[in-house]
Amino acid sequence: MVKKMSKVSLLLIVLLVAIIFGPLVTIWSLNTLFPVLAIPYSIETWVAALIIGGIVRGDGVSFKGK
Repeated sequence: MVKKMSKVSLLLIVLLVAIIFGPLVTIWSLNTLFPVLAIPYSIETWVAALIIGGIVRGDGVSFKGK
């Protein structure tokens, strides 16, 4: 039981870290690939990158003519 709880808590921590640092890595990579963009690191750009990541991932949209 304790091992299962530690695995679940580790998974939650990894998920939280990915949600926090994912948009920052996206901004960093865009600034590295396209220096002319010069996107600042701020809360607004972090939220925008999070939203764009959710849109690009597109879990809820399907175009399979079912």
